[in-house]
Amino acid sequence: MRSHRRTIATPLAAACLVALVALAAACGSTQGSSETSPASGSALVGPVWKATEVAGTAVPSGDAATEITAVFADGQVSGSGGVNRYSAGYETQSPDGISIGTIASTQMAGPSAAMKQEAAYFAALAEASSYAVTADSLTLADDQGTTLVRFESVQPTALQDTEWHALAYNNGKDALVGITAAGDITAVFAADGTLSGNASVNRYSTTYTTSGASMTIDAAITTTKKAGDDKLMKQEAAYLAALPTTATYTIEGDELWLRDASGAAVAHYVAR
Repeated sequence: MRSHRRTIATPLAAACLVALVALAAACGSTQGSSETSPASGSALVGPVWKATEVAGTAVPSGDAATEITAVFADGQVSGSGGVNRYSAGYETQSPDGISIGTIASTQMAGPSAAMKQEAAYFAALAEASSYAVTADSLTLADDQGTTLVRFESVQPTALQDTEWHALAYNNGKDALVGITAAGDITAVFAADGTLSGNASVNRYSTTYTTSGASMTIDAAITTTKKAGDDKLMKQEAAYLAALPTTATYTIEGDELWLRDASGAAVAHYVAR
C-alpha cells in the first residue's frame, strides 16, 4: 500500500460543501433518438476515478494531497479537486454525451501549483461534452473531441485492518483543520469491532459498529496518560471528541471520510 503524508496549508473554511447552484440547465435540444437522463451513463457509476491528466498536463502521482478524483452516482459527480472537495450535477445523453453542472466546492487554500491544477480541472469538467469508458479508464472530451481529462479506476481500500492516517479532523467549531505537522493521528478499525490508534500524544482505544454505510463509534474512549505540547494536546482532545459524532463513512480509493448525521466531516484519512 502506498505511503502518504499530507500537510494542509490553511484550515478549511467550512466542513461542508458550499451551496452554489444545484445543476446547470441541460442542453437546449437533442437530435434523433438521443435520451437525456441523470440515471443513464451506468458505465461511469461505481469506480473511484483518479485523474492522471488534465488539459494535457500529467497529474503528479504518489501524493494524496493533490490527487484529483471523481465518483459518479445518482446524477451527482463528487470528489477531490486536488485541494478542495467538490460536487456537481451531471446528465448523460445516449450514447456517450455528458454535461456537468455548476460546481460547488469547499474553500480551502493550498500550494499554488495544486490550486492552478484544480482550477484547470474544474474548467475541464464544465467543458465536458462526451465520455469514453473502458474496464479501467475514463476519458472526458469537449465538443470538438479534444481530450480534457483522463482518469484511471481505483479499487477502494478495505476499512478494516488498514492503518488510516488522518489528514484533517473536525475542531468542534464546525470546521475541518489540518493535522499539526508534529502530531500523527491514526485509526485502525479491527475486524473484532475495536478502533485504536494514535491521537497525537496518546494512544486511544474504543469500539465501533457498522451497518452498510452507517458507523457508530463508542464515546467511551480509553487513552494512555502522557503529557505533551499544548497544541498537540488540544488537537488530541478535539479529535477524540469528534469521533463519537460519526454517523456514516465513505471510502474513495485510499481515502476514508467519517461524517456526522448532518453530513459534516468528522475526520479525513488516507491509507498507508
